[in-house]
Amino acid sequence: MRHLFSSAAALGGLVMLTLAAASPAAAAAYPKDNLPPEYVIGTSPAPPTGGGKGLIEEWRVGTKDQVDGRFGSAGSLSGNSFRASYDPGDRALYVPTAAGETYVLDRATLQPQGEFQSIPGGRIARVTPDHKTVLILSPQGLAAYSASDWQRLFRVPIGGNALAVSLSGRHAFVGGNDSDVVTEINLPSGTVAHIFPVKGSSALAWANGQLFSADMKTGIVSVIHPASGRIVRISTPEVDPAFSYRHIHRATAGLMQLAASPDQLVVYAAGFSGHILMFSAKNDRYLGEIPVHVDPAGPNRLSGLTVVNGGADAVVTAENADESALVSLADGKVLKRFAHTASNRWITVEPGPVA
Repeated sequence: MRHLFSSAAALGGLVMLTLAAASPAAAAAYPKDNLPPEYVIGTSPAPPTGGGKGLIEEWRVGTKDQVDGRFGSAGSLSGNSFRASYDPGDRALYVPTAAGETYVLDRATLQPQGEFQSIPGGRIARVTPDHKTVLILSPQGLAAYSASDWQRLFRVPIGGNALAVSLSGRHAFVGGNDSDVVTEINLPSGTVAHIFPVKGSSALAWANGQLFSADMKTGIVSVIHPASGRIVRISTPEVDPAFSYRHIHRATAGLMQLAASPDQLVVYAAGFSGHILMFSAKNDRYLGEIPVHVDPAGPNRLSGLTVVNGGADAVVTAENADESALVSLADGKVLKRFAHTASNRWITVEPGPVA
């Protein structure tokens, strides 16, 4: 049964209790003041195949400053990207595209710095924490490129639509909606380390030494403990019995992007039902959900999600409304709206780890 809250005050109280259960110092770990500037960045939504808008959007948290950048050609495969990545080492954004071309943009201006040939169909990027490697994922395979000269380091025939990297940077994880497994790959060698029996990964996130996998169709979040191989499967109310991958835009529920809190103890999931779901990365528990009303009339099909302001707030996309919002993670209150701004995969850069 879905958890409903009768008032914002009640919700705020429950969220604080659940966060406290996850971490005794949770409240102190989430300051909103005196933080370095953060930037929320994402490419415009595009279908898995076909053309995209060639548009990337950036918002500086706490200001009204929004900047748009261009990559590739609008309406073509080179304008279709799903998840960009950021390397603070050279302040560069990597924007992989379905055309097999990855564009490198300056973070400060979103102006192009260069481009290189990458794996065809690869729309998902991750930069390793040591700033040395750019990983690009396509449905057919994973490829790695040197961040210094953009030369390919390896390519393995393990594809999907979800990619995560451990904080140590020694392991990458690949999953997919159509896959029955999540594969752990050693870095920088590109060899397979482990295969975990976890189906339908629509999103992956690393938190507190564990890997979280979200299945948008079943509403199940699997927590993989790579060191032991233990897997904990958590059922949630985020389920549409009539869900279809071919008609995702019609769904009334489904798990979308995952994002971890700065202290790595709470993982959040955007729900197509209009809720942000919470999970403890300390004890593998479901902590409840936060209703979000970007469009008061609804529906609020949440997709892209990233955590900001030290873990106090989040930026989330209401896909059906072509709008994003800054919302409080205490009660779901909408603090700021961004009309005609949307992304299926937001990232937060500066401060924080490599995105």
